[in-house]
Amino acid sequence: MNEQDYKYLLSAYQQKCFDMLVQTISFDAKVKQLSELVEALTLKVNEQKEEIEKIKKAKKVSKITDDDF
Repeated sequence: MNEQDYKYLLSAYQQKCFDMLVQTISFDAKVKQLSELVEALTLKVNEQKEEIEKIKKAKKVSKITDDDF
C-alpha cells in the first residue's frame, strides 16, 4: 500500500466511526424514550389494577349489603 491508499483507508475508517457513533447516539435516545414510555404505561396499568380491585371490593360489599335486606 502506498501513502494515497492509507489516506483513503483512514478516511473510510473515520467516516465509518462517525456513522456508527451517530447511530449509537440515536439508538440510545430511542431506548431512553421507549423506556420512559414503558414506565409511564406500567404506572397506568398499575393504577387501573388498583381501580379494578376497588371496584371489585365495592361490588362485594354492595352484594353483601343487598343480600341482608
